[in-house]
Amino acid sequence: MPAASRVLVTVVTLLMAACSVVLGGGGGGCFTRLFSFGDSITDNGNWMHYARSPGAVARPPYGETFFRRPNGRFCDGRIIIDHIGACVHALLISPPLLASYTRLLWSAVLHLAADALGIPFLTPYLAGNSSEDYAHGANFAVGGATALGHDYFRRKKLDARFTPYSLRWQMSWLKKVLRMLAPEQGRGWSDLMESSLFLVGEIGGNDYNQALFQGRSVDEVKTYVPDVVAGISASLTELIGLGARTVVVPGNFPIGCNPGYLTKFPTNDTAQYDSMGCLRWPNDLTQLHNRALRAELAKLRRHHPGVAVVYADYYAAAMDLTADPRKQGFGGEPLVSCCGGVGPYNANLTAHCGTRTATTCKDPYAAVSWDGFHYTDHAYKVITDGVFRGPHAVPPITLAKCSRRRP
Repeated sequence: MPAASRVLVTVVTLLMAACSVVLGGGGGGCFTRLFSFGDSITDNGNWMHYARSPGAVARPPYGETFFRRPNGRFCDGRIIIDHIGACVHALLISPPLLASYTRLLWSAVLHLAADALGIPFLTPYLAGNSSEDYAHGANFAVGGATALGHDYFRRKKLDARFTPYSLRWQMSWLKKVLRMLAPEQGRGWSDLMESSLFLVGEIGGNDYNQALFQGRSVDEVKTYVPDVVAGISASLTELIGLGARTVVVPGNFPIGCNPGYLTKFPTNDTAQYDSMGCLRWPNDLTQLHNRALRAELAKLRRHHPGVAVVYADYYAAAMDLTADPRKQGFGGEPLVSCCGGVGPYNANLTAHCGTRTATTCKDPYAAVSWDGFHYTDHAYKVITDGVFRGPHAVPPITLAKCSRRRP
């Protein structure tokens, strides 16, 4: 084995030992399963199984940097739910500096290490067939999913263009999985729910995208916020009623820093942009949503004092990357998409990532945005660290993790 390879294996072994303390890996921790809900930020294959023609996400270069093939993730590699179990990716050696063969070995070892920690990659719900497929949990997120059902948007006289698999629908899938894992409802479900970690979101962004992309004003869309948050809260209440004791609820990302939004809604009014070059009004909308969500989560904590309801501040974690990308090893253009078309943000909406006319940057590791609407593997890793190791979770997940279990 080459010297560089021996160094990598040694580093991963040490990191696995450290991560097993943080995450309770290898089956000895408080969480035995992970269940996640959401949209394309969290989807790891459900859209591919649902859509007759899944589109660009089924084609290269999606998945190129870790899995080496498209696999349903709207990313070049792993997404947040993958990184939750794979904290071994707290790199001590920077992949861009390694020889190509060493990068391949690094990815392979990291993948094996994640499995060794006892939290392998989740099965997309639509890809599973038996209880064994969901032994470590399940992912119910679907690209394009909304917090509210299609009827809500039809009442607004909007064309419900996105997937029908809303958060409420995803909750019905959870109950199907619970019946497979614990056929007898009652204590069996309760024990299973108590020992599981639930990641609910992010969700709600597409509820606003539905209207904004169809020409509705931001002032109108702001009136949707109470309904969207109420929809999320209803599903959280149902989860808690089923026995969940640790629920992580992310806020929405700063879409005003999104290359796709910057391309879709350009303006010559420089006052519409902040000092980093992000559009103010979309970020104002997101912050309105996040404030309302945090207030609702505070109510849930008061009503359910035995449950750890954690707010994951994706907004702050992502803004950290935009404000100082080089601090985390990114390049100096956080508002430029790695994969896409021409234009100042490389996010020309007629040349989507994965289409014949699109191009891909040479080093996705240095990019924050992957395709103009989703982040890169590296960015998702940094965001995950900010949430699961602090400071962007309230209360901190590692502190809340074991405190709510039944004696």
